[in-house]
Amino acid sequence: MPTIPRGTHLKGAQAAEFSALVVAAYADRSIRMICKETGRSYGAIHQVLSGAEVTFRKPGPRPTSQDQSTACT
Repeated sequence: MPTIPRGTHLKGAQAAEFSALVVAAYADRSIRMICKETGRSYGAIHQVLSGAEVTFRKPGPRPTSQDQSTACT
């Protein structure tokens, strides 16, 4: 993931490319992890994901396959 200096405004193709990278990263990373990697704020990353109409996950840790196999049914 590219690190974007604080205060830099992305426009046009650069913004579209960054958005595609952020959306792809959200598949296996949290918003906070993406913030650390890119240097952008939580709000900026959330806004990019919202603009891309991403379905947000619920907060908290995601269950692992081990958690699912030992869950009561």
